[in-house]
Amino acid sequence: MTMAKKLPLLAPSIHTFEVNGTYTDCEAKRTVFVAIQKMVSAGKYYRIPYHGSSKKGYSYKRKDGGLTITLADYPDFRKRYITLSGVNLARIAGDPSRLSLTDLSPEGLAMQEQAFLDELEQLGLLEIEDSVKWKMHRLDITQDFYVKCDPSLMVKIIRYAGSVDPYRKGCALHYNQHNEIRSCKFEKTWYDFALYDKHQQLLNCEKESYPISPDDLERSKNLVRYEIQLKRPSLKEFEYDKLESSKLRFRNHALFHYFDKISDDIPLFLYRYAVDFFGKHSWYNVPTALKAVQMSNLDDDTKELVAAYIEAQDEPELTDKIHHKKKIAKALEKLEINDVIIPCRILNDRQCGRFPCAPLCTRVQGL
Repeated sequence: MTMAKKLPLLAPSIHTFEVNGTYTDCEAKRTVFVAIQKMVSAGKYYRIPYHGSSKKGYSYKRKDGGLTITLADYPDFRKRYITLSGVNLARIAGDPSRLSLTDLSPEGLAMQEQAFLDELEQLGLLEIEDSVKWKMHRLDITQDFYVKCDPSLMVKIIRYAGSVDPYRKGCALHYNQHNEIRSCKFEKTWYDFALYDKHQQLLNCEKESYPISPDDLERSKNLVRYEIQLKRPSLKEFEYDKLESSKLRFRNHALFHYFDKISDDIPLFLYRYAVDFFGKHSWYNVPTALKAVQMSNLDDDTKELVAAYIEAQDEPELTDKIHHKKKIAKALEKLEINDVIIPCRILNDRQCGRFPCAPLCTRVQGL
């Protein structure tokens, strides 16, 4: 008998981050602006449309990717802002792959941080650092994982599970407007949740004339990216618990220290939010859930009650008038079946044969 091929296991990591700097010194702005113009003249950066609210705002993107710098003035508030967004340390360190993530090993992180510091030096940002107050504004942590089936099944499950009780999150947004059936996103105050088919995303980028290597396209097949985009409230709580200060001083290797501290928590963040969003038990579709109930040691009355609940999930319009919810939930918990039963009406024949489906939290490595 042929052994089933094992899928590669990938470590969780940091995809990109965003830092905001505030300052008031006019001379500091001039220093950075002149440095950026030199980088533009050298072909290393190019100007892109500014989408902020300031009447004096400018955005520039690194030609090889991995960093966008935005300068904005707000004279009425006597404030100036510098935003470094979409920062990917691996890309800045010279890795051209669109699958690159931050290397969180001590040696790898030190190397990538140094490349980032060299970039900041060329942008004139280290020269003015004493006059800028930097804070981490957003940090995108991710767990990539391979699936044996079409990644659209996992996305479909997540989109459905997020739209019904008990994990109702509202209508799923599209992570990418050209990737409707292969991506989803849920927004919250402290963080955003995103899940998408990485291969399809790269194909979309290729259609928009972004250079994508054949190797990246091949490696991204059947690859799903689960991403939690930590916003300022989450980061502020982490900084309060784990760091002496929320202020970043890049020359003092504050970025290395920040990432080194948060690296141990990344698997915990990813696991906790996956459970909060979608539970810790496998997803069943209606037929497999009914079979599991009938083969269980539940008493006959409970079997009948739970079976009726499961069968109702295939109705075109779900009713909120479900009696004995607590008893049903307790029975499903005992059988280790996710509260959300996936209806066959949203699945094709091939997808129906893929259940039970492991919960998202089990995809997280490094726990």
